[in-house]
Amino acid sequence: MDRDDAVENADHETRREGSAAAVEDARRIADERREAGWEAVVVPAVDTAPVPADAERGYSGFVHVVPESVADDVAAACDRAAFPQYDAYRREMGGNFFFVVELLDPETETALLIAGTYRSTDAVALYRQASREGVVRTHLKRLNGERLGSVEHESIEKLFPEGIETLAGRS
Repeated sequence: MDRDDAVENADHETRREGSAAAVEDARRIADERREAGWEAVVVPAVDTAPVPADAERGYSGFVHVVPESVADDVAAACDRAAFPQYDAYRREMGGNFFFVVELLDPETETALLIAGTYRSTDAVALYRQASREGVVRTHLKRLNGERLGSVEHESIEKLFPEGIETLAGRS
């Protein structure tokens, strides 16, 4: 095994462990919500992509691919809830950003907990755009591209890693 293979294996292990921890955190938070009488759906994102404005795609924001096993539950939650509130729990390891985004609708007592990861450097263009616009969006999609729901967030800081201002040249 050469040095590049060792680095790649270590990076893969970091992503695997970080992703598993994020899903575990999401499940713990969901259990707390359920104990308080809320409906809570955990979404262990198959993939998360920070997508800047792109006319070809017609949307921008954090795009989360939802596993088929929870896609119908996510669609139902998005149909009944507006998710006017959110919180984010995050950690960064080795250039990878691991997070749980908790979308909340107090009126319907519905919570979606999205666990995902992305490389911090991949979010720079979206951060620049979100900083200019003052909003960032969360999109939930099936693997086939069908949109399940979207939410707009006016407070963008929680969704990006610390220090992204420096990466984006805004320090």
